[in-house]
This record gives sequence, C-alpha cells and structure tokens, in this order.
Amino acid sequence: MVLVSGIALVDLIGSGLDRVARPGELAFCSVRPSIGGHACNVSSDLVRLGLARSRLRVVYPVGRDIFGQFLADHLGGLGIRVDPVVSRRAPTSLDLILVARGEDRRYHADPGANVEMTAAPVLRLLERHRPLVYYAGGVGLLGRFDRELPAVLRRARQLGAMTFVDVVSPYRKSWAFLRRVLPHTDVFHCNADEAGALAGGRDPVQAAAAIRRLGAANVLVTLGGQGAVAAVAGSVLRLPAFKVKVVDPTGAGDAFSAGVILKAYARLARGRRPDELTVGEWTRILVYASACGAVCTTGVGTTTAVRARDVAALAKTQGPALVREIATPARARTG
Repeated sequence: MVLVSGIALVDLIGSGLDRVARPGELAFCSVRPSIGGHACNVSSDLVRLGLARSRLRVVYPVGRDIFGQFLADHLGGLGIRVDPVVSRRAPTSLDLILVARGEDRRYHADPGANVEMTAAPVLRLLERHRPLVYYAGGVGLLGRFDRELPAVLRRARQLGAMTFVDVVSPYRKSWAFLRRVLPHTDVFHCNADEAGALAGGRDPVQAAAAIRRLGAANVLVTLGGQGAVAAVAGSVLRLPAFKVKVVDPTGAGDAFSAGVILKAYARLARGRRPDELTVGEWTRILVYASACGAVCTTGVGTTTAVRARDVAALAKTQGPALVREIATPARARTG
C-alpha cells in the first residue's frame, strides 16, 4: 500500500504565451483547468505508471465547492480511492499558472483549504492501512499539519513505511520548521531554489549534501532541464536530463516523485528496507524517475502526458547513455 497526502488544488493553466501580457494588454493563449497539487498529481501519475489502484490511498484538503468536486471526480474517474478532508471555512485552492515560451512558469496561488489541513485524517489512514510508502507532498503550505508532521513521520516509520517528504516554499513561516522534520525523513525532494533557500548557497550538489547532514536519509534535488542531484546511500550523484521537446513543464517534479515511489515500492514489497537500497539501486530508480519527469513535460497539464509506455520507451532509448554520464562530484560530502 502507498499512502499519499498533501496539498490539492485546481490549476488554471495559461500556456502557449509568447510573453506575459503588459498591464492592460489582452494576450491570447490556451487556458485549461487541471488537477494540481502534490497529492493529486502524484497519485494520478502512480496509476498512470502502473501502480494497482487497490494499492493506493489519497488524502487531501478541499473546500465545499465545485472545484473540490472537480478533483474528486477526476481522481475517481481514474479509479483512485480518495479521502478528501472538507474545510468548512476555506475554499478549494486555485493556482493560476502562466507558461510563456522559453521561460519558467509563473504561479499565482490561493492557499485555500490547504492551510486548514491537520494530521488526524492521515494518522487514521496510517493505522488502518500500514503502508510501505507514506508520501507527504506540498509540505510548507499545510498549516497545522506541518507542525504535526514530525509525529506523523515517526508513526509511519514505526508502522514500517518509507517516509517521503516533498516541499514547497513555506507559507507564513520560515524554512526552520523542517529542522524537526528531516530526521524522520527517508526521502526528501525539492527543487534547486528550495534547496538553496533551505541549505544556503546556490550549488545544488552542496545543498543536497547539506540537507542530508540535517537528517534526511536521501535527498533528491530536481533541476528542470539541467537534470537532478541526489545525495543517497552516502554518495552524491549528478544526473543529466533526458532530451525531449518541452511543451509545459508543470507537474514534472511530481511525476519524478511518482517514479521514485513506484520503483522504491517495488523493492520494499520484496522485503527490502529503505536503508538497504544501494547506490546502484538508487541510480536505476532515479533514471526511471527522471524519465517520468521528462515525459510529463511533453504535454499541457500536470499529468496528461504521463504514460508508462512512453516512460519505458524514453528510458530504453536514452537511459543507457544518461547512466554513462552520471557524475559523482568529488567536492560533496554527505556525512
């Protein structure tokens, strides 16, 4: 069983922009609603990549509105069992995303019900299902849940789960809240900007190693078109990126996380413990996860392009060359 929790929102994605409109200017583009947020994206990607629906449970916060129903209908249509936590005080979170050609995405988010999330629903599902993997996504935007997360992770580990924490920039708090979270984290994922803010400095290799020294067992830093850095099993790896035609990079980090979860889960289901995974195993996991992230960028929306066959084809054609290019930076120290 994989238990996924985290932020949920509806993305309103404006893509195909030559540039962002000037004040008062009308710019035409494609505008589409899409599921968004770590909990929705990662769970959808897991099913698209082949995880059995019976092995997945998802819990996330929403409001009493049509957008919360949109998320439930979409995930339910994929056969995913969802446990929405409905807020009486806050609406479902919305995120306006502008995608201009040749530029990174611009996000404009209403935190909505995400800040109302608490740990109790997650703890109940942990006790009931005793998952092999527990994933907490969008940490930093989950209000009271963020404060209670160390206890949630401790209990997940006690029940035999590999704990996976995925972050966003903290809302109304500093990065310091993660100091209590990292020692209970088996896998920590962030992007380059988040790694730099948390660890200080701009070098992702040094940042990954520094975050690992703060207590996370394995640290994964995704770098978009520059690949990824991973501080795992006492080594730091620098992975180049797969080469694809990027249409919309939204959701690539979540697809990467789903790829890590899927391949790690397969090993855990065979009796492996998280701390037994070797550098070689992590390399294979990360190459697959990077292929997931790359395939995600080839379509508009956070999950629409993610297909198991396309990921397998990309990993087969480009994976061997990518493995040969993986570097182990000598200047990084992980422990």
